[in-house]
Amino acid sequence: MTRQGTPRQIRDSRLAHSLAAGPLELEVPMRDGLMLAADVYLPRSGRAAPAIVLGTPYDKHRIGNADEGRFFQAHGYAYVAYDTRGRGKSEGQWRAHVNDGRDGHDVVEWVARQPWCDGKVGTTGLSYGGWNQWATAREHPPHLVCMASFAAAGRWMEEIPYTFGTFQLYFAYWVWGTRRRIQANRSAPDWERLLLQLPVSSIMESLDAAPGTWDDIRDHDTLDDFWRALRLDKDYCGLDLPCLHVAGWHDREDLLGAFHHYQSMMAASPRAADQWLIVGPWPHVGTRYPQSSYGGIAYGDEAALDMDHVLLRFFDHWLKGRENGWSSEPRVRLFETGTNRWLTPPSWPMSRDPAPFHLSLSGSEGRLSAAPPAGADPPRSYSYDPRDPVRVPGGLSYEEFYEPKLDESYLEQRADVLLYRTAPLRSPLAVSGWPRLELYGSSDGEDTAWHVKLEDQWPDGRLMRVAAGCLRASCRDSLSVPSPLVPGQVTRFDIEMSPVSHVFLPGHRAVLAITSSDFPWFARSCNRMGRAVDQTDPRIALNSVYHGAQGGSRLWLPLASSRRAGSRASSEPESRDS
Repeated sequence: MTRQGTPRQIRDSRLAHSLAAGPLELEVPMRDGLMLAADVYLPRSGRAAPAIVLGTPYDKHRIGNADEGRFFQAHGYAYVAYDTRGRGKSEGQWRAHVNDGRDGHDVVEWVARQPWCDGKVGTTGLSYGGWNQWATAREHPPHLVCMASFAAAGRWMEEIPYTFGTFQLYFAYWVWGTRRRIQANRSAPDWERLLLQLPVSSIMESLDAAPGTWDDIRDHDTLDDFWRALRLDKDYCGLDLPCLHVAGWHDREDLLGAFHHYQSMMAASPRAADQWLIVGPWPHVGTRYPQSSYGGIAYGDEAALDMDHVLLRFFDHWLKGRENGWSSEPRVRLFETGTNRWLTPPSWPMSRDPAPFHLSLSGSEGRLSAAPPAGADPPRSYSYDPRDPVRVPGGLSYEEFYEPKLDESYLEQRADVLLYRTAPLRSPLAVSGWPRLELYGSSDGEDTAWHVKLEDQWPDGRLMRVAAGCLRASCRDSLSVPSPLVPGQVTRFDIEMSPVSHVFLPGHRAVLAITSSDFPWFARSCNRMGRAVDQTDPRIALNSVYHGAQGGSRLWLPLASSRRAGSRASSEPESRDS
């Protein structure tokens, strides 16, 4: 068999004709004898070509995959989309995440051996298809040359399916949709009834879900050996691969994972110089199919990148060796929301020196200020009732749940949400990096949850979501071994928020919201110790936030350089003369 870079004529002309008309469905053998089903598209030249591989649990022949296959076929590539084990037409039992690495390795090496492949293989994929690539790369298939990773999961238990101890109820929708071989209609069940059901662990049982994935999620609610085995923390140093990382600021599913992969490769990979990061104002699927607006905000035509063109240049450079200028592309491209423009900073994060914004009181109103408070203000408390959680407006059907929602003004109406605001800004406040909240709080029970959001309050009063984070209180010190709170005792909580590159414009306010629920994205905390998914007896919790120069809560914002603002950013009130 001729190896990388050497053209080979396809020996079977009938196969070549069938594939060129494509796709042809082929069986791909796995090391354990099972077969995975693949759609194969070949260029019409009849000569061996580089191959691009996609592994998906969402139907290899769905319209997006077929369009991508024909696109790369037309540009001189072999394109292979395969159903992951137990999904679609592939054999085996579906069990999310567990078999992807070994199977991905076997698919890549099978493709490289085919007479229609010249031995060079790249991978691509969105969401689960992004994770699939990282699992495959860890197995070191010899013919894997490069990856294009879109919104990839992989920061298990700090991202999904539990985010720092809080269960993402979104996975009820997801497990339902993937519970059989063929993708199910996620609007079919009565979600309004199901998602309010306790215990959470009973949801899939009542839907008669197949065993496997739901069992793993239900039974492994801490960072245990199951999840550690899936994480790549110790593997990035051996991943010698160029990669294009694509993420979206409005991705509520896998934003943390996408940045984790990028930053880990930059820190440990021998190919750190060959990592590219593109982040736009997009939701999850929008990372592969960018649009010019989202959630009621028009970002302009420049936000809608031609991602097909970006991918083609990346693969042409690494798989065909074309000197097309890709190597000179900025290693980091960030769409800065607020100003709505692309930036090309030399690295990410742009700011590594966060500045504190102190939480304090002005009368009965919460204040957020760069200046520390003069003394210790009294704490603010609220009552969190799991039977009446902070709930995104609308129903609980999948379509309503997944509608674009950036305006979170409903937070203003809740007595169980504490808001802290800057004064109207006199100059732009540019934030680029990872915000975090250093929260000093207490609860009157052994456990609760903290949900925090960074909002941009526009002059018209709307609260537009910028970043968010959450933490189960008992997981404050360890995601592996939760420990109870001492009721009423002030405790420090470090809450990571999602990464941002955003400018709060003059006249706007930066607003921090603190509460204890975010339903239905996250399951409700019942304010008790024990496995969250098994709890059936919710209790009302009295939760408090503490202020002061010493031992007081602080929001740490990664302030970017004032170069784009033209003057030092200020969170002080506007002058009456301005």
